[in-house]
Amino acid sequence: MTDIKSGTGFKALVAQTTAVLLTRGLEVEPVAVRDVVAYVVNTAAEKVRLDPEEAVHLVSPEMVADAIATAADDSNEDASAVHAVRPVRLDTRTVDVPTMALGRLVMAGAQAGRYAAANDDSRAAAHVMDLVTELGSAMVSARGGELVAVPVGVLDELAELVERVVGRVDAGEWSICPCGEPHEQEEVDRRVVIAMSQDAAIVRELQTKADQ
Repeated sequence: MTDIKSGTGFKALVAQTTAVLLTRGLEVEPVAVRDVVAYVVNTAAEKVRLDPEEAVHLVSPEMVADAIATAADDSNEDASAVHAVRPVRLDTRTVDVPTMALGRLVMAGAQAGRYAAANDDSRAAAHVMDLVTELGSAMVSARGGELVAVPVGVLDELAELVERVVGRVDAGEWSICPCGEPHEQEEVDRRVVIAMSQDAAIVRELQTKADQ
């Protein structure tokens, strides 16, 4: 396939696609958008037997955005492999979180990521580890202070992911060791559900501080 990523038309299509995705509440890594645009354009070029540079004009940003949104939809069985899509954070407020509580949130996120990875949900694992990294960075920047400003969007995304993991573990769909051989992992899972449910409640409580 011809490399068209340096062309003006291609760059414009990428920018327009990114804008359409944002209107749909999706924020996608720029590299991923460029790769999908290139794939769609090259596929269209092959079908109509045109050079990719000419086929750029046959592809609309809505077409590419539809493809990305469909791939990332949770109802799609392959959505767990789509790592680059994140919800757009519309809430720009921050909440002052005690450093001790922040440490617990980092541990909760790490535990959620561990379960997601063990049960082949690489998308959730990547997302939660991004959040853990963001929280860890906030802790480092605190420089020993008792309170750290954390974006409300981070808390919302973390709570949603932790609650999702809790739900799947509690329903017996996920386990810390899904090997199929019983070796007391059910007891571990039971304790984790209790602990992570408490963690999720803490995150939701911290969120409410933004409304006070």
